[in-house]
Amino acid sequence: MEEFKLYDAEYKFLDLIWEYEPINSTELSKVCFQKLGWRKSTTYTMLRKLSEKNILKNENATVT
Repeated sequence: MEEFKLYDAEYKFLDLIWEYEPINSTELSKVCFQKLGWRKSTTYTMLRKLSEKNILKNENATVT
């Protein structure tokens, strides 16, 4: 199993996804705004970075 170093913001983001998954990426941006105060661009940047690390999957706008 591959190990990842997660920053606090990444962990909080993943915790929300684990709570709501599977979740539509648009709905995820709304949840992140409500719970973390993040703008849509911040959510999508974090989603892209964690997807590139193969920590998350974002297929057909559904995050798991």
